[in-house]
Amino acid sequence: MEERDIYLLITQYLLKHTSTEENEFLADWITASPRNEQTFEEIKASWFDVKLADKEESLKALKKLNHIIDEQEVNVKRSNKKFILKWSMLAATVAVVCMVSLLMLSSNDLAPASPLYLQKVSKAGEIKTFYLVDGTKIILGPKSILKYPAAFEKYHRQVELIGEAYFEVSKNPHKPFTVRTDDLSINVLGTHFNVDASKNENLTAVSLFEGKVNVNVIDDHDEEYKLKPGQELVLNRSSHQVYQHVLDSANVMGWMTKTLVFNNEKLSDAAKKIGKMYGVKLVFDDESTADTRVFARFENDPLNDVLEIICSTGNLSYRNDGNKIYIINKK
Repeated sequence: MEERDIYLLITQYLLKHTSTEENEFLADWITASPRNEQTFEEIKASWFDVKLADKEESLKALKKLNHIIDEQEVNVKRSNKKFILKWSMLAATVAVVCMVSLLMLSSNDLAPASPLYLQKVSKAGEIKTFYLVDGTKIILGPKSILKYPAAFEKYHRQVELIGEAYFEVSKNPHKPFTVRTDDLSINVLGTHFNVDASKNENLTAVSLFEGKVNVNVIDDHDEEYKLKPGQELVLNRSSHQVYQHVLDSANVMGWMTKTLVFNNEKLSDAAKKIGKMYGVKLVFDDESTADTRVFARFENDPLNDVLEIICSTGNLSYRNDGNKIYIINKK
């Protein structure tokens, strides 16, 4: 798609005239480069400047923007003809936006365009690493979903997480970063931390490795807890009890290197970690098998090796049936 088509697509988006497919295309284009994001933000800013002003002020805003564009053209005229074309197209697009806005100022159909949201989804046994437009690095754990805007708001950055992810947040003291789960709101400026908010689990955990975070429990009157590096906050979803203690980094970060650490855990609890990491489901023949205690550590071991060792220490056996592993007590 040519540049002029992109700029027209942005104006259509701001007018709320785009389809779902067009929104997805535009979101991909915005996140493709910092220059694309800057262009989108410039056009959006000019749109809202006009939308919020009366006709006289709107004309002033347009003149001011055109002056800025003229200056940009002068600055790049000698070095890059293609960039001149970009600014010419941008000026034309902004003019279209402003003209449409002036025509619609008297109507009530000027609600702000909804943010473009993207999401990353990982399957069982899959880990995804990617960057947001602000430079924040995210490692998404298996069976997880991260929802995030293609472009952040002016004064705030917010994403939504189901599952587990490790965040290295790009520092910006003027633009706080928030991770929301079903139970918690984690607020930071720039830091490294892990969040485990896996579905069908009774615990939600926030583990801090660098910087500072403030954690708000959503169903507890937004009660706030502060974490320092090396600390972990755990929320019991059933009892709403909050625990704060020293974190076990090997256990917390093990999923990124396929490291499993079991310290006297029930096999039924260990099975959830194994299932998430290897994309299988463990099925037990009775409750006593599920209650078998496990002491073991595995570092990127094949699934069959993991099962052999666990079964050998608990008088158990196993058999494969597709993605299901049946654990049987030999008795």
